[in-house]
Amino acid sequence: MRRLYVNYKQLLFKMRRYLLSALAVLITAVAAAQIPKSGTYIYSYCDIEYNKCLSKCKVTIKGNKVWVYAPSGLTGIKEGELFEKGELYKHASGKWTIVHSEKDKISIKSIDADLFLWVDFKKRQFWAF
Repeated sequence: MRRLYVNYKQLLFKMRRYLLSALAVLITAVAAAQIPKSGTYIYSYCDIEYNKCLSKCKVTIKGNKVWVYAPSGLTGIKEGELFEKGELYKHASGKWTIVHSEKDKISIKSIDADLFLWVDFKKRQFWAF
């Protein structure tokens, strides 16, 4: 019977290297999807219906709470007035939306991702109808 020689040190070294690489990719993916640190930011105000960004708006984030202030050019609201506020909630689609209650979290699960307000932290965009 022939014995197979295995160098366990080399095998463990290779496994550790692959596991560390996979872990680094996972951590990067998770970090990219997180809420930014508390502060005030300038985001693009984008219209879901026309699928384009129209203006700039001020967005304030504190923990998982968000306040969005109206950009110029919206009908019925002055620039700088509070446009939307609520709690940030990650939808099953991966998009961050704004909810106002626990009931919203339950009802939004059955809604298509493009039918509500959402925030793209990576591109710094606020999407609304």
